[in-house]
Amino acid sequence: MTLHQLRIFAAVAKHLNITKASEELHISQPSVSQQLKMLEEECKVKLHKKIGRGIELTDEGELFLADAQPILLQVERIKERFTSNQLESKPGSLAVGGSHSQSVSFLPLLLAVFKETHPQVQLSLRTDSSRGIERLVLNSEVEIGLITNLSHTPTLFYEPCRKEKFLFFVSLSHPLAKKNEMTVAEMAQAPLIFRKGKSSRTMVWEVLKQVEKQGFKLNIVMHCESTEAVKTAVSTGMGLGILYQDHVEPEIRKGELKEIKVPELNIQLDSYIIYAKEKPLSTNAKDFLTLLRKWPQKIQVTKGLPPAVLASRSVRYVGARGSRH
Repeated sequence: MTLHQLRIFAAVAKHLNITKASEELHISQPSVSQQLKMLEEECKVKLHKKIGRGIELTDEGELFLADAQPILLQVERIKERFTSNQLESKPGSLAVGGSHSQSVSFLPLLLAVFKETHPQVQLSLRTDSSRGIERLVLNSEVEIGLITNLSHTPTLFYEPCRKEKFLFFVSLSHPLAKKNEMTVAEMAQAPLIFRKGKSSRTMVWEVLKQVEKQGFKLNIVMHCESTEAVKTAVSTGMGLGILYQDHVEPEIRKGELKEIKVPELNIQLDSYIIYAKEKPLSTNAKDFLTLLRKWPQKIQVTKGLPPAVLASRSVRYVGARGSRH
């Protein structure tokens, strides 16, 4: 039995509705139901039952609530008295973290949108690996993170956000620039340039190894540690590059580089919102979390944006990226 489960039960008892409880706690409905089930299994008693679209507490549930509420109240009193939240030390601040792919354009764009409705809030954007961002959230150095590789840490919430797509691209002077599409066999023969990063287990590297297992011998001419190095090498005509769409789309839209589609390969990676389970979010963080959740749902956010943001090619991301699961 955990404090997290007690808070979930108290919220369900308050609303007598799983959906409303999940909205209050910023937790998915399946997670709320699962935690209630685990709590009942541990207590070996039925605490609630379904009534139409809502629920009601059983007699045992009413007794359980009466015992749980003083515990939750005492915990809140202790936190108010002894806990100093680093994130609240600066009034009107918000610290957000993103893995390298998220911090190039998506999070800066979203923070610009957020700033329009929260002009007095001081914003901070931290960039690190997915594991690094998880550590920053756990250490209260950032409140909300956006990552692609999960460690499934039990003290963190993970919410699907959007899909990250990879593109193949060449310089306009490269012979492949005459093509709009190519086969996997043609891709394997082309001189490949990609970002390997600090870890060898990257999405691109895993996909390329799968291509090799199909009997194709890859022609890798260079792997780089930065996206800019990949784009520079491709711009010189050295070969075929592969990067996240966010990283290379500005150059493609300006006509400086050209995308070559490989219909047989659909390289995508899910991204996830993360935040701590046992640390309540600040008001600013809750507002930003709401924006993150709405972003993939084709909301219209261009009205009221500053000219610099409206002029950005990144505004194309509105409703154009993956969906919630």
